[in-house]
Amino acid sequence: MNRAAAERMGDLHDAMAASGYRGTDLERYLVRLLFCLFAEDTDIFPRAAFMNFVRLHAGPRAQDLGAKLHELFEVLDTPEDQRQTTLPAHLREFPYVNGDLFKGPLRTLAFSEPMRELLLNATVLDWGQISPAIFGSLFQSVMDPAARRTQGAHYTSEQNILKALGPLLLDELRAELAHLATLAATTQRTNRLRELQNKLGGLRLLDPACGCGNFLVVAYRELRLLELELLGLRYPEGEVIQFPLGPETEVLLNADQMHGIEVDEFPARIAEVALWLVDHQMNQRFSVRFGHYLARIPLKRGAHIRHANALQVDWNTVLPAAQATHVVGNPPFVGKQYQTASQKADVARIFQGVKGASALDYVSCWFLKTAEYLCSPEEPKGRAALVSTNSITQGEQVSILWGPILNRFAMKLHFGHQTFQWRNEGRKNAAVHCIIVGFGPQEIANKRIFLYDSP
Repeated sequence: MNRAAAERMGDLHDAMAASGYRGTDLERYLVRLLFCLFAEDTDIFPRAAFMNFVRLHAGPRAQDLGAKLHELFEVLDTPEDQRQTTLPAHLREFPYVNGDLFKGPLRTLAFSEPMRELLLNATVLDWGQISPAIFGSLFQSVMDPAARRTQGAHYTSEQNILKALGPLLLDELRAELAHLATLAATTQRTNRLRELQNKLGGLRLLDPACGCGNFLVVAYRELRLLELELLGLRYPEGEVIQFPLGPETEVLLNADQMHGIEVDEFPARIAEVALWLVDHQMNQRFSVRFGHYLARIPLKRGAHIRHANALQVDWNTVLPAAQATHVVGNPPFVGKQYQTASQKADVARIFQGVKGASALDYVSCWFLKTAEYLCSPEEPKGRAALVSTNSITQGEQVSILWGPILNRFAMKLHFGHQTFQWRNEGRKNAAVHCIIVGFGPQEIANKRIFLYDSP
């Protein structure tokens, strides 16, 4: 399902680009289509509303479809009480989305008949069943191998993402909840469950190379599932559940706890939408479990994704270090022989005064900048887990990179994954050998190393 969805969106992208519809408009158009495809399969839109719009209401001629979609996008960006009363019924049924997703006009796309068929083929899939990993796959499927090499983009499987998120964050929270589940259902346990839920609501994550948001999406989904399990302990099945202040007051986690920085605009916008969509998936689970409908449409609180070069922006302007609890991600690798002039300049600036810095992989910049970021608050408390190729932990790069991290910024190593094969969900799997390093400004009691029989 995931691969089929990515392939169909990739094919549509290729057809649009071949027709001359390129650049930012193409990217934003695809993001809007992606939202519509998901929305009709997850009850944001009425069931099959978008498919029927494309197949029936836009008319049988491909050349009319672009103008009709332009009209639909305007409707989705207009509050119901501000819409024309003369709108046809098939447009009135679409809700106001908000969140700037449909704000601003795009160039009208002149569809060919094959392009219309590609879009119709995409509507047939059940987009409600897609995994968060689809968003990385989607972006990778529209990138050529040369661009991937230059940008160092190796979008990742959920299994690999969880190798970082587990020891960084999730394992500890799950263990705490599992312990509370063994206690008798007393007022004391209820209070401790509330304390744990407040802890979840206080988390603030930053991915400073977020791409399409895969790490943030999986982290948010897993945290929401944990909160759902916690609420299940507070409100056991079989009981009549009343939420006098509304179900939205019971769920403390929100997508605006996720922060990211991404150098390319298209994946940055994908990341925003991906987090909205996984938030909706989790709201649906809550609604089924507790019998109270939880919806966050129109969109009001979304993830904070900054479109910028993470090596040229102060991360505190995205998320103040004093608020950040965790930094996690998969920064671009890019060995020295593949770096562009701009990337070499980034390395020289980040490692100014460090002898031998020109030998470092591009990913090293994120490790050093993360260490500086984590140690900057008066009371450092954050933790980090970053993925890299194994080259930064062997050979000449070790002393150049890890000397400043461990000495100047006094980082402590928390856990590490030995070299393993990094596989992704994309159209063309990226073949790299990676490590994951967890670190932070404070010592922890239980340090871990994850070993593998073969890379």
